[in-house]
Amino acid sequence: MTQPIKIGIDFGITNTDVVISDNSVLTFKTFPSKGASIVFLEEILNSSVKEINRLGKIGVTGGKHMELPKTFNNIVIENKNEIDSIVNGAAKLFNPSEKNFMVMSLGSGSACAISKDGEIFHAGGTGLGGGTIKGLSKLIIDEESPEIINSLSINGNKEKVDLLLKDVISGPIGNLPESASAVNFGKSDYSECTKEDLAAGIINMVGQTILKTAITHALFHRIKKIYVIGRTQKFDLIREILVDGFNLANLEVCFGEKSEYAICLGTI
Repeated sequence: MTQPIKIGIDFGITNTDVVISDNSVLTFKTFPSKGASIVFLEEILNSSVKEINRLGKIGVTGGKHMELPKTFNNIVIENKNEIDSIVNGAAKLFNPSEKNFMVMSLGSGSACAISKDGEIFHAGGTGLGGGTIKGLSKLIIDEESPEIINSLSINGNKEKVDLLLKDVISGPIGNLPESASAVNFGKSDYSECTKEDLAAGIINMVGQTILKTAITHALFHRIKKIYVIGRTQKFDLIREILVDGFNLANLEVCFGEKSEYAICLGTI
């Protein structure tokens, strides 16, 4: 029996992500964000759903989705809480076995959402994320393509940008190695830094801040498992920082395919 088509939309700052469920078959699409308007919604629907007459559900979150009308062509537009969508979407993608877990949503900024004892809540976050990497890279190295920035950073050396623990003290602090950054962008002379080094320094600064924020919330709420969603985790150095940092904190972290679409998936 043919089922109604369901569509979920996450109006992000940079990207608007869409999932279409047609007889339980999922298709994902991404659009450059244009704001949560009825004109943009209609554009998304017309390019994503071939049989509009079969459309039975529209779930929306992110941006100013609450400003959308309550219906489209007599179909109810369901406004979904973004934190609920983060957790529910991650649960659909990862199928966690744990009752209690945290989801790190790494987009233009970063948010920590927790599912604990049957309750979903926003634990906190930071304004640093993919938007910060893009903005600082444009300012410092005149690059704004995530793919180019990622490629540069892989071949960069943060030690030419940051002051490390071994530069300022005579050994490690606690379980932090002496190669850990003590001061991000602490070097006074960048004349010998390449674009690669600067890209690595930018991503390292953002990644360390995200990591410390996440560890603080995980330990406070006694969470042991963290699931990561969003596009920012596609930066190789971000993943490396998170894996190494969570290991030091005895926390387990998990990445997954299509995780950039978790939030829109959580709306249907």
